[in-house]
Amino acid sequence: MKNNNEILEALLEESIKIFPEHYARIEEKARTLYLEFSNREEGKPKEITMHTVRQIYPCIAFYKAVIDQTGQQETAYNIIDGYFKKRAGASAKFLQKILKIPFVYNIVPNIMTVVIRKIFGRKSGFEMTEHKTEGKVCHIDMLICPYYSACSACGCAELTVAFCNSDDVAYGNLHPKLSWERRKTLGRGDDCCDFILRVK
Repeated sequence: MKNNNEILEALLEESIKIFPEHYARIEEKARTLYLEFSNREEGKPKEITMHTVRQIYPCIAFYKAVIDQTGQQETAYNIIDGYFKKRAGASAKFLQKILKIPFVYNIVPNIMTVVIRKIFGRKSGFEMTEHKTEGKVCHIDMLICPYYSACSACGCAELTVAFCNSDDVAYGNLHPKLSWERRKTLGRGDDCCDFILRVK
């Protein structure tokens, strides 16, 4: 597999500004690690690699490369956290425009349930419990998450929180009639990640 990736390129571009004197070594290390991690996924279904190869491993590779070359773990985390918050913010703005259409907010919980089943289902390496609820509510508990599993396996479970944070940005302020409730995440040491989006 190639050792470049859209996310990795964006993170490396940000690191030039912060670590100009270390950049060459960070880049070399990150690309090497990314290739190593990605090769492990060779032959796996696209439902899995769309998470591991495209999103998880570029972040782990960058994170470990920065720490290895600079020792600055917090800065490495903040770069990744900032990237995903910015991307989630752009997604939220797009959704907010759509939700200005009268009463469209009513179908968002149902749509979210369908999307989670499709993109974050068992075929993609996730395990979840769906709660039967009254009214217009999406309530899903994610019990196994490849983002947490991969970060933990690579010795950087704390990095999972950066992925969790982006959910809060993406769904936290979609519409005045929608509430986003997140009480637990695997990345913060809880027994699951809960996704609760309801019409108020």
